[in-house]
Amino acid sequence: MRISALPSLPAPPLWLRIVLQAVYPLFGIVMSLLFLVLVPFLLLLWPWDRHLALLRCLFLTVYIMWEDIGLVVECWYLRLRSPRGTSPTWDADHLALIQRALNNVLYTAKKVVGFHIEIEGEMTVGRPGHPLVVISRHAGPADSLAIAWLLAGTAGRIPRIVLADAMLWDPGIAMVLQRLDSYFVPSRSGAGDDRTKGVATLASSLSAKDAMLIFPEGRNWTRERHEDQLRRLKAAGEADRLATAVSRPWVLEARSRGVASMRQHAPDADVMVISHTGLDMISGPAAVIRAVPFRNRLLIRGRTYRSEDVPTDGDAVAEWLDARWGEVNHWVDTRISGREHL
Repeated sequence: MRISALPSLPAPPLWLRIVLQAVYPLFGIVMSLLFLVLVPFLLLLWPWDRHLALLRCLFLTVYIMWEDIGLVVECWYLRLRSPRGTSPTWDADHLALIQRALNNVLYTAKKVVGFHIEIEGEMTVGRPGHPLVVISRHAGPADSLAIAWLLAGTAGRIPRIVLADAMLWDPGIAMVLQRLDSYFVPSRSGAGDDRTKGVATLASSLSAKDAMLIFPEGRNWTRERHEDQLRRLKAAGEADRLATAVSRPWVLEARSRGVASMRQHAPDADVMVISHTGLDMISGPAAVIRAVPFRNRLLIRGRTYRSEDVPTDGDAVAEWLDARWGEVNHWVDTRISGREHL
């Protein structure tokens, strides 16, 4: 079960999504049997892999796959109970599904690979009676999973997430998030001129129990992507933006259009800005395996602003977001510098 972006992969058509849902349990059985066949060989790698990191990662992958399959089956069951999705407990039932799945996955990840979350300080999740807009840094493995857990499991809010439409390839996540009215951003090849229209539609429908999550960087931060951003800005002659990017090595440039659309169409929503660090340097499957068991925790800080303290005008939102992103970079830099001196 993953909540992250796969921007290079176009979304599957509806008919293929239905086929994927139908064959997913059978696929799970086949992959589980294959994993069992591989276990003895993976154990033989112990002299070279003393932590059995590859075995742990494959086990966790299979476990997450079955949690995802469980979401598909339970979504089918809820559809049978309410064919038109008009049950008064429709949202609550699906929130319970994702809460349980996230709790199970994060508990198992902690036991198997050492993935654990720590929240810095007291975190408020918006005022009662107000929806919540959540703007987060995007870096390291499973950060979006942790933030979704924070919103659904800790805050008890219904997560309505803005994510790449490539995530429609994941049958379980796609089913439950579609039913919770998340927005799958279309790929650039088929998006037309305005990729924020769906963001605006979703924001205008937020209720007091909802939390709308967006990653304004658009993709996971890595050193390579930050360096690529510097090269592109330099080549384009963007001196001011280049200077800002150089001064903020721990974040990518935040795009303000989606955030501005959220503010304009949900002006009564409180706004939380999430910073996190701990697993920043781990990117890609090979790096994840080398890092297991994780020795650093994923440290999360959330700062919430009242709706009336956050602008709604597009230019003012861009300026406000830029200031917050400078604060996010400073917080990450301070925590990483402190960790390196331990």
